[in-house]
Amino acid sequence: TATKEESLQTVWTVARTIPAGGQIEPEDVTAMTLPTALVSPEMIAKEEEAVGKHAKVELRPGMPLLASVLYEGNPIAKDVRTQEFQIIQLPSHLEKAQYIDVRINFPTGEDFVVLAKKQVLDREGTVIWLEMNETDLLLTSSAIIDAYLQGARLYAVPYIEPGLQEAATATYPANPMVLDLLEQNPNLVEQVSTELARQQRERLESNLNEMSEADKMRVMYGNVTVQQQLMNERAATQQSNAAQQMPQPPSFPEQDDQESVQGEDEQPPSSLPVVVEEESPEATLPDPPPAFEPESETDPDYSEIFNQ
Repeated sequence: TATKEESLQTVWTVARTIPAGGQIEPEDVTAMTLPTALVSPEMIAKEEEAVGKHAKVELRPGMPLLASVLYEGNPIAKDVRTQEFQIIQLPSHLEKAQYIDVRINFPTGEDFVVLAKKQVLDREGTVIWLEMNETDLLLTSSAIIDAYLQGARLYAVPYIEPGLQEAATATYPANPMVLDLLEQNPNLVEQVSTELARQQRERLESNLNEMSEADKMRVMYGNVTVQQQLMNERAATQQSNAAQQMPQPPSFPEQDDQESVQGEDEQPPSSLPVVVEEESPEATLPDPPPAFEPESETDPDYSEIFNQ
């Protein structure tokens, strides 16, 4: 008898049929025994592991409860889907099952929360899978377009203690067309108020329009690239200044002028009298160019680049 009892193990099942999405109450569970060899590690061995959770599929009496068919929290809404993302910049230490906020950072420095407290269902390199509802999908679609057109950056921020930390509030103002969809989309479970988002979007677009394209490029390509570009421009400027400050040989302009005179008179140099070469340089030859010529209006303002 002792050997037989040791070869049996208690697991839990439901006392009545639980529909998909239904919550399991204390009176809905009952114990059953199975041979230890038939017990899977996924089977519920403690009553408290099943009570209060929801069923992903229909549960029937006599069927051992599995952890994979139960979930915590609110019932899954009809508009929830699994979405794969590759454009989101991920932390190197991010792992499966962690909770993250997906944020968007604009070249103006403005930063918004797009998705709040999303669990990473799976990760493979730079690809992650998230559970999304209709509102999340529309906001993320708008954020991806902003990333391409405005030079914004989508990135993930993990939670430290997701059990203790509440979800952040989504603050990202989508573009006006997406805001119109949020008000009229029949697939949304809950209606979204877009009045505040429209005001924030107008302010964001105004700030982006005031920002020059050169500044956007500097932010998009990162500090390392900008520093390298500035170093290259500084070296080119120093070389240009050094070349302009070198003294010009006086024979070059005289030679050029003599060649031009010869071309006009069509006479060889030997035919010109010696007196002309001695008396005419100051009167006829132009002054040699200065050792340093100031930069023209079309030259780039390197000092402004260095300050930046």
